[in-house]
Amino acid sequence: MTVHRKPTFEQIEPLLAQAHRTRGEVAVGEELAQQVMRTIRRDAAQHPASSLLIWAEPLVWRVASVAALVALCFAGSVAVYTKQHAVPVAAVWLEEFDAGSPFPDK
Repeated sequence: MTVHRKPTFEQIEPLLAQAHRTRGEVAVGEELAQQVMRTIRRDAAQHPASSLLIWAEPLVWRVASVAALVALCFAGSVAVYTKQHAVPVAAVWLEEFDAGSPFPDK
């Protein structure tokens, strides 16, 4: 997605005034419309809009792909572990993280 900066009204006003003055002199047709669109596309291709966060897009995709790979490896290891052991995975984790009673004695 490209970001275009909007020109201010002061920059547009003289162009509109000039176009209004010369509108009777220019023959508007299919050829003019194609020429204008060709010029717009050429100018847009020559001047790409830069963003302050242009470096973040590739970084986000790389981090997302690594996170998906880690999640896939974790899910695969859990699946292999549950097939090898009869005890549910959650029960083993609860024993490891059990810190004692939730209500300490007074």
